[in-house]
Amino acid sequence: MNILLITVDQLRWDAISCSGNHEIETPHIDRLSSQGARFTHAFTNAPACMPARSSLLTGRFPHAHGVRGGGVRLSEQEVTFPQILSQRGYHTAHIGKLHVQNHTYRDHTSPHPSYGYRTLQVTDERGTYRDPYTQWVERHYPEYAKAVRIEPGASRVRNGTDHMSSEGSFPAKASHSRWVSDTSIEFLREHGGTPFMLWASFFDPHSPFIVPSDWADKYDPYSLSLPRNCEITPENEDTIRSKKAAYYALVSHVDDCIGRLLHYLDESGLAEHTAVMLSSDHGEFLGDWGRWGKGRSEDESIRIPMVIRTPDMKGKSRVIEDVVQLFDLAPTICDLTNSMKPQSMQARSLLPLLRGELDEERTPFALVEINMEVSRINTTEVFEKTYRSKDYRLTLWSSRQEGVLYDLNKDPLQLNNVWGEPDYKDIQAELIWQLLQRLMETENTLPARTHPF
Repeated sequence: MNILLITVDQLRWDAISCSGNHEIETPHIDRLSSQGARFTHAFTNAPACMPARSSLLTGRFPHAHGVRGGGVRLSEQEVTFPQILSQRGYHTAHIGKLHVQNHTYRDHTSPHPSYGYRTLQVTDERGTYRDPYTQWVERHYPEYAKAVRIEPGASRVRNGTDHMSSEGSFPAKASHSRWVSDTSIEFLREHGGTPFMLWASFFDPHSPFIVPSDWADKYDPYSLSLPRNCEITPENEDTIRSKKAAYYALVSHVDDCIGRLLHYLDESGLAEHTAVMLSSDHGEFLGDWGRWGKGRSEDESIRIPMVIRTPDMKGKSRVIEDVVQLFDLAPTICDLTNSMKPQSMQARSLLPLLRGELDEERTPFALVEINMEVSRINTTEVFEKTYRSKDYRLTLWSSRQEGVLYDLNKDPLQLNNVWGEPDYKDIQAELIWQLLQRLMETENTLPARTHPF
């Protein structure tokens, strides 16, 4: 079984039309969903790029692998699923954003730590560095080499420009998303005859929302709904609407590039022997709660899309409502390739759910964690832990005496915090205990114990 893993950075769970969003067009993701399984309650392990991606690679919680927020690199001693598959003879490849190393001050022309990959073409930020993407543009579309460049993320955060939106002065053919799809197809042409695991990792629709010129008019900003729980004024409405339209345009552009990749699988015959997985590292507030980006524990930030299609599932589409997490893809990949899961993996394979079986050992809630000082250094770190089931959301902070608790059956929009209310005293204590148990059960298991003393 071959593996094609597709991630779309900062893609909200509800920013695809098969989730019920009728404002956006994502026909290729919809087709993938109609041929496989769509998970309605999938959550990230951390609402930030580095810890989430490190959890996906290792199948481990952030408190175990140590990447608790931005600016903390993943140890090269961690066991990753590409490493396991490489040892079994798979050609493992990563094309696009990886972001488990700090990228702001790294030499992007030097070799990247492999983490078990045989082929690595890493571009951690779209158009920021001299890396495989910008070099590709220089070779194929030199007239757009300057147009695709953007300032580094750290500078954008400092300057307050990270969530700007604009029409790019370059067409889709020179975009990072097209580079990911075209380079992935080139890899499949060259290596599709041998067992492979390819992670095609799209940067868009991560901010800044710079849309290729031929996609800029895809959505009319005034045809889209306004954000929830956000103060709209005559002064900010145009900006909010244009940002949402730009984000949606980027999502549809990425969907188009995913379609190119899926079409090649079909026409080459590789689809008959390839499992396809699609997900995201975290969501995007998109103006809800008056926020942009991620880094908090509201659903807009932690809930993600997840679709899996295996060759034997065509025509057997399913919707799975069990609570699952991003890192569950790691042991699932191991199971689909008949690879031994390492002792260090804490995630649980999704294979029983894909088969329609009851998984009684699956924890019925997600544990989401983040260091809230995600983009600052030389500050006291504030840790946030969230329990998220289908019925409740509980969030605790290391710096506060009180948390938040939402009864999702009565309050699906999470507007009424019932923390400390007498009617919820017992359930609050029970959820805190379950969260503590989960943290203790998943304490770091590395290095392995080899002797009694």
